[in-house]
This record gives sequence, C-alpha cells and structure tokens, in this order.
Amino acid sequence: MNSGRQGSFPPSGNIAIPLGVWLLGRGRSEGINCFAPGAGALFAALAPTIALALIGVWMAFMLPPAERVMGLVRAVVPLVCTLLQLVVSELYTVFLSRKGLWTRYATASLWCGWLPLVMLIVAQGVLHLVIPGAAASGQALAGLAFGAQLYTLWLTWYVTKVGLLTTGWQAFVMTILQTLPVAAFLWILWLLPPHYNAMVDLLGISF
Repeated sequence: MNSGRQGSFPPSGNIAIPLGVWLLGRGRSEGINCFAPGAGALFAALAPTIALALIGVWMAFMLPPAERVMGLVRAVVPLVCTLLQLVVSELYTVFLSRKGLWTRYATASLWCGWLPLVMLIVAQGVLHLVIPGAAASGQALAGLAFGAQLYTLWLTWYVTKVGLLTTGWQAFVMTILQTLPVAAFLWILWLLPPHYNAMVDLLGISF
C-alpha cells in the first residue's frame, strides 16, 4: 500500500474516474489525482445519486396511494444520506484547515461510494452461479452485506486520509462523524411511520 504522497500522473479522458476508483479501492494513493477539484466535478459526481432519486420519486407516484409514501421515502433516502455526509465532511475540513482540498476529496468520495455496491452485486451474482441455494439464504446475503459495509468504512477512511492529507486518526474521526448521522437518520426512519428499514432493502438485493 502506498504512502499518502500524491504523484503527478493525472490521466485525461473518460478513463480518469474509473481508474481513480480502481486505484483508491486497492489502497493506491495516486488514485486521488484522477479526480478534478471544483464545483463542476463535484456536481457531476453527485448527479447519478440525484438522477436515481428523481427516477425513484417519479416511480413512487405511479404506485397505489397506500404504497406511495414508502416509495417516496425509499427514493430520497440515499440522496439525503449522501448530502448528510457531504455536509459533515465539509465542516470537518474547515476544522482541519483543509477546506481547499474538500471538493476533490468529496468528488473522489462520491465516485468511490459506488464501488462497494458494485462489489456486493457482483459477489451475489458469483454466489448465485456457484452455490444457487446459498445466494437465496438470508445468512449468505447478510454476510455479503456485512463485508461490504466493512469495506465501505475502510474506503471512507482511506479516501479521507489520502484526499485531505490527514493522519490515520483524523481520517478515523471523519469516518465516525460521517457514519453516525446517517445511522441516526436511518434509525429514526425505522421508528417513525412508514417505518422504513434500509437494511431490508440492502439485503433484498438479489438476482
């Protein structure tokens, strides 16, 4: 695993973002140079989440009235969680005097955030092909989801450490600060009507 030093090999073209995700996902610090700073790059990274939320809202209005509220909640929760993490990370960069690095870090974090989900879906597909019965079991799905969550936490920590040039401890604090508000938000959603359980959705991804 490389150190926090960031070389100057910024690739150009459409390969830059996938390469950056691939490198950071493997613990290669130079991957951060594949992401551009600035508001434009940040909004481009946020665009897929916004698009999915809008599609989900549109599809929710196609549901029967009794299911519409749950559909709307499910549609906007990923976007709200993402925005929560962005707000927390920006505030923390101000505290660390790293505000100038925030847009590139946030851009890298948003794109890398898709990697655990892709890995989870691929793992489920492989499990379904190799052991069809295991793919349908709740224990197998829970194990895959747990592994994906652990990897997500590590990736959040690593991208923070590399992207904001922090110590490991500072990156750990950032990871905790980003995770706790999201966990509290999902817990409140589960307690209050319509009692949305995000974990059920996570474990419900199957083929």
